[in-house]
Amino acid sequence: MIFYGTNSSRLKNGQLRSVECPNCNEQTSMNYSVFGKYFYIYWIPIFPIGKENIIECNNCKKTFKLKELPQRIKDKFNLEKHSGIPLLHFSGLAIILLAIGYFSYAGAKNDEKEAEYIKTPAIGDVYSIKINESGYYTSMKVTNITSDSIFVILNDYETNKRSGIYKIDKNKNYTNALDGFTKEEIQALYSEEKIYAVDRD
Repeated sequence: MIFYGTNSSRLKNGQLRSVECPNCNEQTSMNYSVFGKYFYIYWIPIFPIGKENIIECNNCKKTFKLKELPQRIKDKFNLEKHSGIPLLHFSGLAIILLAIGYFSYAGAKNDEKEAEYIKTPAIGDVYSIKINESGYYTSMKVTNITSDSIFVILNDYETNKRSGIYKIDKNKNYTNALDGFTKEEIQALYSEEKIYAVDRD
């Protein structure tokens, strides 16, 4: 279950002096609090969604939102120095951006590693392959390498998920007849993304 919603934190307290309360009509002071509102997921602030100002009369104790008060009180409130949006309210967004950056970097490094594996094959490499346009995927394992050829055994099973190869990549599933490719053919299959992943223990 995903927990999400909105919340707020107090940013500043202050006081407006010598103002007339619209409720009790007394010349008095009013205390105010500025709250920063934010959207959260699992109680981690993701991004700010504005501020709310609550003002209380020190005489009659009635509370108001700033928009409910006369313009002269609003003007006095606006002359006060108020806190900006705290960086904490962006913490979830920062975490998301860092995660995106990390996975982008890790993906690029993995692509570099796989490209190197294709150029320098090793016995035991497992190639994840797309089966034409059928929508199914399987794997083949490198069993022998010569100066210009790569020999593989095709997996006995298929999966309908691109990421499901790990479920069928078991030694007992490689019993099909040996097949051979030139190194150039393997590199071409990888360039065309018919081989879309290379796993090396």
